[in-house]
Amino acid sequence: MAKILIVDDDPFARQLMRDSLKLCGEEFDIFEVDHGKLALDLLSVERPDVVLLDISMPEVGGIPVCAEIKGNPETSEIKIIIVSAHANNEFIAAARSSGASDFIAKPFQPSELVRRVRLALEATEDQEPVSA
Repeated sequence: MAKILIVDDDPFARQLMRDSLKLCGEEFDIFEVDHGKLALDLLSVERPDVVLLDISMPEVGGIPVCAEIKGNPETSEIKIIIVSAHANNEFIAAARSSGASDFIAKPFQPSELVRRVRLALEATEDQEPVSA
């Protein structure tokens, strides 16, 4: 079962992402935290396959969290999808340069969120080494 970490300080946004994933007909193991520091702490005990990450959060924002995850050899393979209302070119470029694999603008369509998560999971599966 794929593990998904939702990181957003807005409880409504977290609920919408969680509900979208639960209603899609696939089972996901979903974890949620409300800020970047908790996400980084959680990564010391859990390894999600995909992180859905907001940009604007208190304390540590999404861009530094993404960069830290991607800069750590133990977590660098985790797919990160930035989900943010900041959908201008500057934020999208910052998300990409920090290592995000995708960007979804808020408000989003639940079906689009699920589609992008599935694509990220397929990309993760493609990167696994082939056993002899």
